[in-house]
Amino acid sequence: MIGLKKMIRNEKPALSFLLKLLILLCLVKCIFYFYNSTDHSSFGITSLSALLPVMGWSLYYDAITISVLLLPFLIVLFLPNRFSVLFKTLAVITSFMLSFMLLLNMTDIFYFPFHRQRADADLFYVLRNPLKNSSFKVWSLIVIILLAFTIMAHWCWRSLLQIIQKKKSGTLFFTAFLICSILAVSLFMGHSNNMLPNRPLTSISSNQLPLTQNSFHCFVYSVFRNKEVALPPINYLPFSLQDSLSSTIKKNQTTSLEKKNVVLFIMESVPYDYFDSGSIFKPSLPFFDSLVKISTLFTQAYSFGYHSNQGITSILTGIPTLTDIPLYHSAFTHIKKTELGTTLTHKGYQSLFFIGDNYDDFGFAKCCNWIGIPHYYCMQDVPGYKRLKKHTMGLQDEDMFSFMQRKLAARRQPFLSILYNISTHFPFDIPIAFKNKIKTPNISDAMKAMTYYDYCLHQFFNEAQKQDWYKTSVFIFCSDHWGAPAPALDGDNSLSSLHIPILIFDPQQPQAKKINTIVSQLDIMNTVLHYTGTHEQFTSFGTALTDTALDENRVVFSKLNNNLYQATNKNEVLVFSVDERKAVSCYARNLPQKSLLGTPVADTLTLHIKAFLQSASLLYRKP
Repeated sequence: MIGLKKMIRNEKPALSFLLKLLILLCLVKCIFYFYNSTDHSSFGITSLSALLPVMGWSLYYDAITISVLLLPFLIVLFLPNRFSVLFKTLAVITSFMLSFMLLLNMTDIFYFPFHRQRADADLFYVLRNPLKNSSFKVWSLIVIILLAFTIMAHWCWRSLLQIIQKKKSGTLFFTAFLICSILAVSLFMGHSNNMLPNRPLTSISSNQLPLTQNSFHCFVYSVFRNKEVALPPINYLPFSLQDSLSSTIKKNQTTSLEKKNVVLFIMESVPYDYFDSGSIFKPSLPFFDSLVKISTLFTQAYSFGYHSNQGITSILTGIPTLTDIPLYHSAFTHIKKTELGTTLTHKGYQSLFFIGDNYDDFGFAKCCNWIGIPHYYCMQDVPGYKRLKKHTMGLQDEDMFSFMQRKLAARRQPFLSILYNISTHFPFDIPIAFKNKIKTPNISDAMKAMTYYDYCLHQFFNEAQKQDWYKTSVFIFCSDHWGAPAPALDGDNSLSSLHIPILIFDPQQPQAKKINTIVSQLDIMNTVLHYTGTHEQFTSFGTALTDTALDENRVVFSKLNNNLYQATNKNEVLVFSVDERKAVSCYARNLPQKSLLGTPVADTLTLHIKAFLQSASLLYRKP
């Protein structure tokens, strides 16, 4: 016993360093939680029973990350003292890696509202624009984070030097080595056979996942995941059964008798709450409220995922994104797809894309080129853009609406015009003059941004009605993903966090119509092809929203993370784990507390989601 106490006392610098790192990460997690919460229930933590598993998983993943980073250094310390140069070299590398880990976790406190998940490989594709037009506040945060990184690197270096000095005096760090080894090995045992950062979702709700993850773990895992690992298996079902349930070869049942102009508004971070008159989070939207009275509103529309790069791919190609990074940046750009722009060019259409940020931010220019949309307009294409007032994401929406109006007036018909607005993206820094005029100042910044977008659309339509192309056009509104306007009231928002608005307005057929059939973002391309009179077959996972035979028993699919996918029908929701090759939860939409696993409805939904995943995976793998 005395020998054990002495050993632990000698190892105090290493054990103390491990504990301090874990406490520091816990503190960062607490700051992350409070900074990204509108109130204490926004992550579904409403009781002690909800808090305990989150804390447990959080401590586990943080401890694993620390252990994996420290383990090489601790192993080297078993060598004789003559390898002191190697000790210090590993100390430098370990100090840098630990500091980088801390930096990523600290940065995620402020980056999470942009991305809605922990840092991953997608970080490489979205950083430039927020930094280029950032305010003094954002730059101040960057300076603070870099200063913190420097301080942490110095602290880690001094702590590791202290451990090296103990080593030179004869201490062997068996206890610290054993703790780190056990934690590292646990990644491959029991609950997981892979180093996956999404495993906790089998026991906690999806909106709590960011509270458990370690940003360094997520980032490194997504960067080094090989392309085959990113794809679900292809041996769930016999091919004939899979094809009967989820065929990728589509042909619209009906097509428009005339080639209509299509104006598609991809709405950034707009949830269905903003269109739900029964929601406490609905802001005053005079234009949209009037438009709904003469349009078709789909009340049960769902996004495929949580990110803009998934949304734009789903909307414009009808193909789900299975990769960690944008599909158009991945190794699967060869995927068989219907190039929307190229298809419409062959039909005499001109295709245009408008967005108010820098050229190719988020890779959208590459996406447009990938699908054959030749005319891409960004902030730099707007005359006098340097004199216009900008915000964090780029130009204000009204400037891009005005620019698109002028471009459409000069274009021949027919055309497809896509406007991807950015004012409703975090941090919602709309014009101060407009913000001061809002009659309900106590609403959230996201809701204020939505009222500004509503105002911009009103101005656009007032002018558009005077143009000769207006009456031969159809206007489609679809959100790229949910915008987290408010806390989940039920504690788990895996369904509501995918609920988006889809609206279709045809000036030649004004009517108030609400369709309650389950629909998806993946349906938008099919719908565009309907209005452009396309009779040919094409590749898509969707169904045209205009088809009168919309299936009341339809199932739509969403991606919660790299492991979990969701199947939704009009009554039930099922979550399927790719790693475990089985459903991990199933419940009735009106009774989420009761599990339906093992019931016929769960078996049916499992069959559908297996067919969907196998079909998508096969499409990705085809040469």
